[in-house]
Amino acid sequence: MKRLLGAIDRGVEYGVAAIFAAMCLVGLLQVFNRFVLNRSLSWSEEFQIFCHIWIVFLAIPIAYRRGAHLSVESFSSMLPPAARRVFDVVIELLWIWFAVALAWLSWQVSEVAKLQGSPGLEIPMSYPYYGMVLGGAYLLLVVLRRLFRYAP
Repeated sequence: MKRLLGAIDRGVEYGVAAIFAAMCLVGLLQVFNRFVLNRSLSWSEEFQIFCHIWIVFLAIPIAYRRGAHLSVESFSSMLPPAARRVFDVVIELLWIWFAVALAWLSWQVSEVAKLQGSPGLEIPMSYPYYGMVLGGAYLLLVVLRRLFRYAP
């Protein structure tokens, strides 16, 4: 199980890096086309925005897994070890609530957005929301993995 979760983590990190590389390449292509060829790509800005959405929502669980999100530990550090453990579990449960809400509500929005097309890329507007759905689902997986650390 540990190997599978590690493979998923690496896959998501490589995916985020690939999306970032694609976003940068399209940005450079747009600059080249605009200033050298005197032509503008009609879809490049929209593509970069969609990539940015995917990067942000897939990076939330990566940052969570690495402990890179901001947290105020002054209160929890004053608690005795048993109370701190309970406090940490409550925080993890709040993260689970957030992950489920993010995935579920993004899925609902993506279902409605299927009916609308994007003007530049001419793809369903649900595609950007799928990044939010996957980010929420992956966050749930990462939080559950950390929560099981607290199991006796």
